[in-house]
Amino acid sequence: MKNIILIAVIFVVNLFATKIDKLVIAGPVATISHPIFHIIQEEALKDIAEKVEFRLWQNPDELRAILLKKEAHIVAIPTNVAANLYNKGENIKLFNIPVWGILEIITRDSNIKNINDLKNKEIVVPFRADMPDIMLQAIMKKEGLDPKKDFKLIYAPTPPDAMQMLILRRADNVLLAEPATSMAMRKTGSFPLKLIAPDIYRSVNLQKEWGRVYGTQAKVPQAGLAALGDLDKNVIERFNDEYTKSLNWYKSNPIEAGQLVAKNIDFFKAEAISDSIVNVQLESKTAIESKKDLYDFFEVLKEIEPKLIGSKIPDDNFIWE
Repeated sequence: MKNIILIAVIFVVNLFATKIDKLVIAGPVATISHPIFHIIQEEALKDIAEKVEFRLWQNPDELRAILLKKEAHIVAIPTNVAANLYNKGENIKLFNIPVWGILEIITRDSNIKNINDLKNKEIVVPFRADMPDIMLQAIMKKEGLDPKKDFKLIYAPTPPDAMQMLILRRADNVLLAEPATSMAMRKTGSFPLKLIAPDIYRSVNLQKEWGRVYGTQAKVPQAGLAALGDLDKNVIERFNDEYTKSLNWYKSNPIEAGQLVAKNIDFFKAEAISDSIVNVQLESKTAIESKKDLYDFFEVLKEIEPKLIGSKIPDDNFIWE
């Protein structure tokens, strides 16, 4: 009888300990991806995967290609893009929202403090209709301003392009997401760029402006982690646990975190990553915990431009429980 029980226990343990050959997580260069490098370095998921691989996507087209070819199990993604994909029939479920504030307008004018101070001025924005552009226009409209008439929005292909325009004096006001903001601040304070680069200032924090004009907290559920396909529940739970631990490590160890990210993404300098950590709002919250904030945000987006979320508020199956 004891042998039968022992065999049954071993069977159950082996059943739940089954590993997948490779767990692929796709993400952008932005802050949301950085804790993943720590997960990989620490081999924190070796109990569920023989190998964990990070796959970089640099623009929406690359993200769509990864999804179409089913080349990832988990994706770090703007929340509205996840909703859009879900409403178009993709098998995607949001399970964590760690990014609540990474956007600022950087200017060459220290007197600019809020969105009204930018009226009739040019603002360079990376990625038309992406999260930064969405939030900026929502704030403008809520403040009674017309994005097309009251401002001159100029779109740059990528955040690095937008940053370079500011550094090389081809733009006075640029909307950036961390850590690109801290990169710009570092570059303009360094030699020899200091000879040509302007003094720049953190002028308009989009999260604070959002809270001001909408009468809410100064935080927005901007980016999350989503499971693709029918990913095993245990894999999602284990990844979520380790991501939370690595995010806490990232926040508590800015110097080491900067070095780790710079080793994995050539574009960034370690010091700029370290600088950026104190300027972002990061909190690992499950999607179910964040549901009210998330769906309130989607309601705003639906009012502005329904196609941003796939023309409707996603149903409850969009949220992983």
